[in-house]
Amino acid sequence: MKLFPLFLSVISAFLISACSTFEDVTFDKQANNQLDNLANTKIDFSNEPAAMPLTNLLSIKEVDVLIEDALINNPSLQQTLLTLKKAEQQVTVTSSALWPSMSAGLNASNKENSSASYSGSLDVAWTADIWQQLANADQAQEANFSASVYAYQGAKDLLVAKVMQSYLNLVRLTQLTNIEDKRVSTYKKNGKVIIDRYRKGLILLNELDTAKSTTRSSQANLVDYQTQYQEALRNLSLLTGLAKNQLSYQTTFRNIVIPLHEIDASNIGRRPDLQQAYQNILSSQYLHKVAYKALLPSLSLSGSLTNNDNNLHDALFGSSAWELLGQLSAPIFNAGKLNSEAEIAKLSAEQSYWAFQEELLSAVNEVGNALAQDEAITERLTLTKLALESAERSEVTYTSRYRQGTVSLLDLLQIQQQTFTLQAQVTQLTYERLNNRITLGLALGLGV
Repeated sequence: MKLFPLFLSVISAFLISACSTFEDVTFDKQANNQLDNLANTKIDFSNEPAAMPLTNLLSIKEVDVLIEDALINNPSLQQTLLTLKKAEQQVTVTSSALWPSMSAGLNASNKENSSASYSGSLDVAWTADIWQQLANADQAQEANFSASVYAYQGAKDLLVAKVMQSYLNLVRLTQLTNIEDKRVSTYKKNGKVIIDRYRKGLILLNELDTAKSTTRSSQANLVDYQTQYQEALRNLSLLTGLAKNQLSYQTTFRNIVIPLHEIDASNIGRRPDLQQAYQNILSSQYLHKVAYKALLPSLSLSGSLTNNDNNLHDALFGSSAWELLGQLSAPIFNAGKLNSEAEIAKLSAEQSYWAFQEELLSAVNEVGNALAQDEAITERLTLTKLALESAERSEVTYTSRYRQGTVSLLDLLQIQQQTFTLQAQVTQLTYERLNNRITLGLALGLGV
């Protein structure tokens, strides 16, 4: 009996020591403060109006069909979905530790020259969560599941953005191919005239060589665009899981307009990657509590009902002997293992906070870069369109003057080449502007 007071004294002393070393961390509050400071918002968007869907940026029937197929057939997205489902099941696994466990058994034996005997048993075990350690582990797993939900949402958003951008790339390459094809046709038509004039001695050999060089360079560009077009088809097929002959698309660009109220850095808090990083902070903080509470005493209870009888019915349903056992245990010496594990958990929590910081700063930077790009590309596109209008007027003038014999064929070829080049630049800049607006929408947290 003298050992029991001594045991209680040791446990009490260790409990006081363990509690004194516990230092709770609140990196989730710091994360909210950072959002307040950098983006003028908070992590809780439950009362915010729903954001404009990313798919509304490019409201085209063909694109909607491609997106639907991609969400069903894309292997990478399906793997992310399975990871989410596994995390959901893991919540059940973790929370089951809060409940008693029960197991039943039945043994039968039969020896020579003796009747059969049966033994039935029912065992119950339960660990009392006196320090909320199991509850913290359950909360950590729930936060981990929430992080998986946001990871899946982020994967969906990124896939949809890639499909939309791949679609725009197909339109771009189709237009560039058509422009280059018209350029080659025009150069070939001019080439016949040039050869005829050379044979008549009306132009010099260097003018003929220049015309041939220009035509062959344009033909090389046409082959390059055709190759890029086939590659773009394969990439879109890879994203959607559809065969190339099942892909349908238009040959003109559709304008993408993002409402001004959506272009606000305060909206970036709804981005799935930020929400995922925030849930990782919560999970790591709960795991930190779990690690520290492993230093505290634990109480477990177990009970069993057993019965032996030569009759199977009596062995199962007859009067049984029962036993109840309570166990109180606490770590005393483990060479600092538990303390180190608790410190590691604390460092992991801080690490998750800095990972959130990195995501937040990157998100703000992405929005700023996309807005700057949109402004610059829009200005370049406007100037290029004006230059194209001037070049087209000049081409009409030079064509008329060439027929009158007042300008050389090389002058006409030069202005024609300038016109085709500017047409290609308008197509390229239009694509870049629309592509960047999808990037901006993704940066602002517009999702599926």
